[in-house]
Amino acid sequence: MSTQAIQDTTHSVVNTADLDTPVERVWRAATEIERWPEIFPWVLASHRIPLGGDDIIMEMTVDNELGQNTVRSRRHYTPAGFRIDFEMWTLPATIATMTGHWRIEPLPEGARLVMVHDFVPRPDGPLDADELGAALFRTNEHVLDALKSWLGSHPDELVGPADQGDVEGGVEGGVEGDVEDTSGPRTAANGISPATFQRYEVFFSRLGLAGLGWGDITNVLTHLGETASGDWADWHRRWSDLGLHYERWFGAEVAAGHLETARTCVRKAAACHHFAEFFHLDDLAAKDASRRRVTEVFDSGIPFLRERVTPLAIPYPGDGAGDTLPGYLIAPPAGDGPWPTVVLVNGLDSAKEVELFAFARELTARDMAAVVFDGPGQGVLAGHLPLVPNFEDVVAAVLATARDLSEVDADRMGIFGVSFGGYLAARAAAQLGGFKACVNLSGGFDYDNYRQINPLVRSVFRYVFGEPDDDAMARLCERSVNLRDTPPLTIPLLAIHGELDTITPIESCDRMLAWATGETRLIRYPGERHVATNYFGDFIPRFSDWLADRLKARS
Repeated sequence: MSTQAIQDTTHSVVNTADLDTPVERVWRAATEIERWPEIFPWVLASHRIPLGGDDIIMEMTVDNELGQNTVRSRRHYTPAGFRIDFEMWTLPATIATMTGHWRIEPLPEGARLVMVHDFVPRPDGPLDADELGAALFRTNEHVLDALKSWLGSHPDELVGPADQGDVEGGVEGGVEGDVEDTSGPRTAANGISPATFQRYEVFFSRLGLAGLGWGDITNVLTHLGETASGDWADWHRRWSDLGLHYERWFGAEVAAGHLETARTCVRKAAACHHFAEFFHLDDLAAKDASRRRVTEVFDSGIPFLRERVTPLAIPYPGDGAGDTLPGYLIAPPAGDGPWPTVVLVNGLDSAKEVELFAFARELTARDMAAVVFDGPGQGVLAGHLPLVPNFEDVVAAVLATARDLSEVDADRMGIFGVSFGGYLAARAAAQLGGFKACVNLSGGFDYDNYRQINPLVRSVFRYVFGEPDDDAMARLCERSVNLRDTPPLTIPLLAIHGELDTITPIESCDRMLAWATGETRLIRYPGERHVATNYFGDFIPRFSDWLADRLKARS
């Protein structure tokens, strides 16, 4: 065994084995990972997610002394040099990062396989570098022994040329001339089962709004376990792994001075951690940790964003809320204020660093600023402080802070809310002076339909409001979560709604429009669900321009 320091905290473990097998046959055993359950008894399943060229994501389910676990790594193949470089995405609690490579060297009577693992121990882990190195060495020796044994006992396998269709993830039997074959074999998209696609398709547009691409989506969802809709652990793990990948990439690009790539990576990292915690109510500690990571990642990227982002500590004297609420002022990248400013209000599961930041960027492009924040029951405060029915008190605190900022034109302020935040925005604007316009994206006049809402969404309602069961939540909706006793909204109101919305039925939106006494306008989408996510590209520019007109923003 060789264990040596590479940098201050990085260490290397090297294992070698001489095999009485030609180089090409060892290469096939190392790269045809679908056969690994045959070769390594502790591997229960192994899949590849092709990324194009010689890059893949490898996902394995293993059963060893640590129990049954699924591990993922990114691998780059160099066939001409018989070399595999890898980066581990799923790591034990004792290791912070691990990369390395396998290389196969020809010998006169066979081949030598060299395995190099470079690792950084966690500073608070139970093992030091030498102990970790020894454990990794023993594990790798076990791998080499199993590979050597299998190659010796299966001399007639992996002898002929590799089936490139299997290796590259292609499919057999395509219809000649069919559109699916026009650009070559399909890769990652093949792995999303129809059931998985149907279950998670509702999020695809929202993932795109946050800056995640189709490749990110397919890499996470390929071979996603066909679990019951209430089990989100696999979803959480996969998005968390991808978030860590983009975090590392962000750090590398900042160090290299590639700031445009760094900006993209930090937004993607924050989005991955945000979507990881969606509906993950079976493990509230993991959910809370992921939500806090969203803010930590976003904050680390603030110096590199094009928009000028200033963290805010908003004084809020609500019971049990502590002293302040967290927020940001997001201003245009150039020019002088004060700017017309829009206060953006979260829904039940959106993030000020992700969806609201995407909306804010559209406003800054039109010479407006935005204030985003986490109130009780929102963002990092969800699960710690319950969302309060009298949310206008929260918005009043935000408004008071915003009006004191030199970058904000206190005479030109609007308010916007998404989903349940649309209801909160309209409620606050009706009771507070100082706003000139209000946008409601899929919020309603009331939530009398609470018991008819999807059970997953009801669970989020209960979580953010801190209610113990559906009976208590339904009573709260009937008593306090509505506009029946709220004075009418008198400023201009723009509502955006899908006709097939089952969380906030279109009839509830109609009741809000009838309640308002000022100028009203409805952008209505037949055949669309909650938040009309298939039409982000249509209504985001429209509501942004509508706000710019009413707040008299410069073009």
